[in-house]
Amino acid sequence: MTTALTTPQAGPRTSDRTTGTPLGGIAVPWAAVAAWGAGLIELAIGAGAVPQGGAARGAGVVLLALGAAGLVWGAVTLARGRIVVPRTGVAAALAGIAAATVAVASDPVRTSVLAVAAAAALLVTIALACASVLRRRARKATDAAPPRVWAILVAAVLVAGLVTPALGATEAGRNATGHGGHELVDPGHH
Repeated sequence: MTTALTTPQAGPRTSDRTTGTPLGGIAVPWAAVAAWGAGLIELAIGAGAVPQGGAARGAGVVLLALGAAGLVWGAVTLARGRIVVPRTGVAAALAGIAAATVAVASDPVRTSVLAVAAAAALLVTIALACASVLRRRARKATDAAPPRVWAILVAAVLVAGLVTPALGATEAGRNATGHGGHELVDPGHH
């Protein structure tokens, strides 16, 4: 007596992510780290613009909100391993560029062109990454591979190299106490 076991035909293994894309595993960490860098710069520019009057103050408030949102968006994007809310990401990136441009046009003396340019470069990177996700969705393609640790480290080093001088050029960076400017206080002395 023989028994036949029937098993479903196993086709080629598929996953919900493709690794054959040229930037597979790189776009997500770049977008997340760029969002952190842009968010920090937006917060610094916004903090310098809020005390001013008129359009600079309005741009500063918008930049503070976008900067905080960018930090959260970058964390959620990296934690999930995919770019979240890409349409909102494109809109927020474009709004950040517009608000930073208004801030520098309203108060060019106190707003750093270097900081605005660095933020704009990072925001364009975010918008392009989000647009690529929207394009893949329109073609009904799957998401890229999950983030690679080396890509996160490289992105962090490069973004830090861009963000650090940009932050130093902002009003907040210029008013910060230097490394040698802190005085030690003797706790036993009144």
